[in-house]
Amino acid sequence: MTAAGGALDHRQTAAPGGGPPTDAPGPGDRLRGWARDLSLGARFALTGREAIVRTVLSALGVGLGVAMLLLGTTVPGLVADRSQRSAARDLTYFGATLKPGPDTMLVGEGDTSWHGEDVYGKLLKPEGSAVKVVAGLTAYPAPGTMYVSPALRRVLASPQGSLLRDRLPYRIVGTIADDGLLGPSELAYYAGDGALHLSGAESNQDLYRTNSIGGHYVDSGMNPVLVLLSVVAFVVLLLPIAVFVATAARFGGERRDRRLAALRLIGADISGTHRTAAGEALVGGALGVLAGFFFFQVGRAVIGGIEIAGLSVFPRDVTPGLGMAGLIALAVPACSIVVTALALRGVTIEPLGVVRRSAPVRRRLWWRLLPPLLGVAMLLPSLLGGLGDGNSLLLPTGMILLLVGVAALLPWVIERVVARLGAGPVPIQLGSRRLQLSGGTAARAVAGITVAVAGAIGIQTLFAGVTADFTKQSGLDTQRVQALLTHDVTGAQQLDELTGRLRAVDGVLGVTARVTAMAVEPGAPGSSPSNWNQVQLVVGDCAALESVARVGGCRPGGVYTVGVPVGTTLDLADPNGDGPPPKPRLWKVPAGAPQTALSGSASTVVSNAPTVLATPQALSVDRLVLPYAQLQLRLAQNDPDALERARNAAVSVDPTMAVTTVSSSVTLHSFDALRRGLIVGATATMVLIGLSLALGTIEQLRERRRLLAVLVAFGTRRSTLALSVLWQTLVPILLGLGLALGFGVGLGAVLLRITRAPVGFDWTSVMQLVGTGLAVALLATLISMPALWRLMRADGLRTE
Repeated sequence: MTAAGGALDHRQTAAPGGGPPTDAPGPGDRLRGWARDLSLGARFALTGREAIVRTVLSALGVGLGVAMLLLGTTVPGLVADRSQRSAARDLTYFGATLKPGPDTMLVGEGDTSWHGEDVYGKLLKPEGSAVKVVAGLTAYPAPGTMYVSPALRRVLASPQGSLLRDRLPYRIVGTIADDGLLGPSELAYYAGDGALHLSGAESNQDLYRTNSIGGHYVDSGMNPVLVLLSVVAFVVLLLPIAVFVATAARFGGERRDRRLAALRLIGADISGTHRTAAGEALVGGALGVLAGFFFFQVGRAVIGGIEIAGLSVFPRDVTPGLGMAGLIALAVPACSIVVTALALRGVTIEPLGVVRRSAPVRRRLWWRLLPPLLGVAMLLPSLLGGLGDGNSLLLPTGMILLLVGVAALLPWVIERVVARLGAGPVPIQLGSRRLQLSGGTAARAVAGITVAVAGAIGIQTLFAGVTADFTKQSGLDTQRVQALLTHDVTGAQQLDELTGRLRAVDGVLGVTARVTAMAVEPGAPGSSPSNWNQVQLVVGDCAALESVARVGGCRPGGVYTVGVPVGTTLDLADPNGDGPPPKPRLWKVPAGAPQTALSGSASTVVSNAPTVLATPQALSVDRLVLPYAQLQLRLAQNDPDALERARNAAVSVDPTMAVTTVSSSVTLHSFDALRRGLIVGATATMVLIGLSLALGTIEQLRERRRLLAVLVAFGTRRSTLALSVLWQTLVPILLGLGLALGFGVGLGAVLLRITRAPVGFDWTSVMQLVGTGLAVALLATLISMPALWRLMRADGLRTE
């Protein structure tokens, strides 16, 4: 008879030289024995309804984790592709003033917004036949026509897009291709405008001449704090997924151990049973990899229609590198085998049962403290020396070890706490006893969410601590001003026309307009104009001047000075500009002009340079060179279309004018993009964690199917068992979240010290993260309730 385990399948073979036979197997026999053991485990994983369900659950869990890992590996390539497309459509020109030529083109900035969504727009007028076509277009639009993105075409065709259609009065003649868009949901257009006109002296940021079409990808380096935020985000988002993959690989562990005990009963040795278990785990891991690649492809196919936090991506950009995909395909099954081997080290499998079913061995604390201590040690160089290239590997490794310490300590904490539980109602007694018998299973189930919450608290603390470094206060009263228009104006006539049209808009309650320009105080004859003192000129009515300076008793014709003596002669034609020196435009500050001071909010709208403030009656806007207008709008709060109508009025004067909403602060774009990316990743991770908890809870219930049926048969209420399951989830989750709170706050404090930011905590946000983790765990438990009801039926008593 051949034993199930290859270790007992010894055939007698003749000794070398014709001696007596020997029982020692050769290398070939050992390899064949290992192959039989592995194949036996594979058959166990795929034979029988229970085994197939268990394998499917394991494959689903591992597959979800693999899909997320694959998605994480696509992020660097995705960001690079997005940056390359942005560079390919960049038309910005840097250099000496261009003259019209066969390869030049006039570009007007037509960016706008529509109900909070940014609209990328360019107004184009090619000046020759040799102009290179920008990415995404096959030809430049003729005057009065435009190319639009698919998303903008849908908006313009919708009933809600009527105001935007009025703002873009061009005929649609084509669609912008994907290589000219940042994402499938981007609103973008290129319009032909034959009215664009530019002389060399008028070039500005809103209207300019260019012959440089695309290719402006400049990597100027990333702020070290943003690099740290990116590294922290990557670790925080992917580490819980890795923990979950390791947890999913251990689904069905108790049933597996009982099967291995049966193998021992028919003659298999310890090594043979371990190899059989490895074969079973290998099947689950391999099927999980296949499922993960399938889930990834399905998600990749539908991701183009999803927009989260204003971000959307093309499916083709979501492509993992072949090396990383191959590494994941090999590492996940290997991880399944390693996890199974580590789990079997603490179990003694005998022919009549396993030690797991008797009193568990108390867990040791000392080795569980090693990962967080090593993590802190690796973070010390960054703590002492700050951010630097020398810490590029130590920093993420230290963070990983610190967060792994949460998962390592959790089983020990649960064991110590549940050992003291037991008293109370029947559901609590049942749940506590189950936790005392299988605390390790409960710890594994919540390890992923514990690590996720700890990392989320750490990165939220870091974000909150450094936000001020990437945020600039606008200084505007958002209760008084809701929108802003800043743009160059050609003179008083255009300013008056613009102000009048805005004031006539339904929903605009008030408009305050001022114009800023620069002048110089001529120095001694023969001195260089570059050494002359510059003076800032602010022209506006009394309401506009009072918004930036303390001008009491203002009246038409008034002039006020800040650091400029009365009687000073100013040259309004700044001689420091490009080209030949302009003809002087002299203006004298009138005698008796009172001295005043800028108000606290003026620093965001005018500079702190010496300033002259004048009403239009004293200094006409037409006398200024390159006047820059700023109009502040007060809007009706209950009219969401008032802002859109104001934008339409502005572009009717000049299509390059844009009205923007006002906020109390402005955040750096790269910092805001990173924060939005983190929101996307955190959302996906929390969804995965919720699914993993649900799968883990269902698998634990299946392990106890017979016990649940016996309890129901003896009269235990189903509600009592449901509450006991809830208790079994609630206790580990609360302990895990408490541990996550401590580690997360500690990690956040360390990261703040590394960035040299003041250590402080937004406890409201921290508790929101803890509450989110608790809600996800409870929701996953509720999802498992239908499975619990099915498993409590009497047919659960049947056995084979």
